[in-house]
Amino acid sequence: MMIISVNWLRKYLGQKVDIDQLTERIGSRLVEIESVASLADKYRSPVIVKVVDCVPHPDSDHMHVCQIDDGGVVVGAERNDDGYVQVVCGAPNVHTGMLAVWLPPCSIVPESYGTDDEFKLSSRKLRGVMSHGMLASPRELGLWNEHEGIMEIGVADAIDVRVGAKLSDYLDLDDYLLEVENKSLTHRPDCFGVIGFAREVAAIMGQSADIPDWFNNLD
Repeated sequence: MMIISVNWLRKYLGQKVDIDQLTERIGSRLVEIESVASLADKYRSPVIVKVVDCVPHPDSDHMHVCQIDDGGVVVGAERNDDGYVQVVCGAPNVHTGMLAVWLPPCSIVPESYGTDDEFKLSSRKLRGVMSHGMLASPRELGLWNEHEGIMEIGVADAIDVRVGAKLSDYLDLDDYLLEVENKSLTHRPDCFGVIGFAREVAAIMGQSADIPDWFNNLD
């Protein structure tokens, strides 16, 4: 199988294309589409937050009680007088001042999204201390297989990130992924890469492809 990002395709298409029209044309004229996955649904809830306070849990040797700032964007979240939300976190890398990713109560953990065991978060006490949702690791976010600590937005990256921004906006996850049957493309090696695939899609959509100059001038 080959996975194609629609956002990547659209970078090279001359006009914006409706997802239903796009998949119909690709399926009927180029290659069989096995599935279409909407990342927008999967990543509707994760929010970038700042850990403004982080202290040891009074009844744990590894957990911390954190106050997080989401910029007030999550409606209905229980807050203290400063407008911050309390989350208990057991990750070893959690610390005051970091930018992390928060999954509010009622969120479905992205790692489990679409499975038979979807995990929906809530507000609950952890060893006697109330925790609202969770700070998530890359694996829990379904991004990569790192579970030793929570995801941290680096200092260099943080320049362009505001507290309360959606993770989907930050990582361009408002996207569709097309799973295609690449066996039917064995006779079209020019479509094995995103740019070549986009060039063919543009043709079947009756558009001109916006292809980088360097691609057309390879030695």
